[in-house]
Amino acid sequence: MMASTRLSQHLGGFALFAALGLCVALPAMAQRDRQVENPAADALRVCADPSNMPFSNDKREGFENRIAALFGEKLGVPVEYTWMAEQMGFGRNTLKRWLPEKNRYACDLIISVGSAFEVGKTTLPYYRSTYALAYTKGHGLDTIKKPADLLALPEAKKNDLRIGVFTGSPAGDWVIQNGMIGQIVSYRAQSGGYDSNPADMVTKDLVGGDIDIAVVWGPIAGYYAKQIESPDIAVVPFSRDDGPMFDFPVSMGVRYGNDAWLETVQRLIDDNQDAINAILDDYGVPRVPLREADRQVQEDDDD
Repeated sequence: MMASTRLSQHLGGFALFAALGLCVALPAMAQRDRQVENPAADALRVCADPSNMPFSNDKREGFENRIAALFGEKLGVPVEYTWMAEQMGFGRNTLKRWLPEKNRYACDLIISVGSAFEVGKTTLPYYRSTYALAYTKGHGLDTIKKPADLLALPEAKKNDLRIGVFTGSPAGDWVIQNGMIGQIVSYRAQSGGYDSNPADMVTKDLVGGDIDIAVVWGPIAGYYAKQIESPDIAVVPFSRDDGPMFDFPVSMGVRYGNDAWLETVQRLIDDNQDAINAILDDYGVPRVPLREADRQVQEDDDD
């Protein structure tokens, strides 16, 4: 009983200490947010992966880099990068990392985030892409103009196929659900490291003949189909008629607590949507129309 009392007293003292600490921390955090009310006053600082084409790389060759350059031009400021592999903790260690020696955050904008973005707020989606099938032309698969055409192939032909899929992806599940589990060559989902690259499924294994069909996220398939001159690669996007949802919205992400900056980024998207679409076209990004829900403003409270 005495031990229990001592523990409760200790916890009570800790709670008081924590509360006092919080009283000190909150004004400091508020001051910090005021200091970055206009984070792009002198530079547009972007959080990005240095080796993740066609999205971004440290040579600034990806379409995210092109969009960032467009925004920097419109804002009249240079673009600076904080580079980190897109893996667990990416947002926390980039967008939310405070640099006390510079009195600012490491970076202020992530060009591509999904609807599950948890470390900040998102703009409205500026495009929606989809999974796709990719195959090399001239190898008996040219009749595949939509995913359902794969299912219509003669059984003997279908049973001989080697189909590369990422384990757990919606399109990979589609392959399994349609009775082709025996044809699957399984790939590990992207880890954010540099030991494996999702593009290898297309650039190495499909081109080299190790697989006959690659089932991959559309921007990867579309970009490398345009980059690779030989063999000629066909890209067949999934559509909503193919069953489960294969397409997903892409937005931009900013920190919680700075709605003025979020509004600025949203305005940059709205005012330059045609230019953004042209960039996506240059990179072969397959797109489907935005849904009505995509046009609804995020209303989550600040964390």
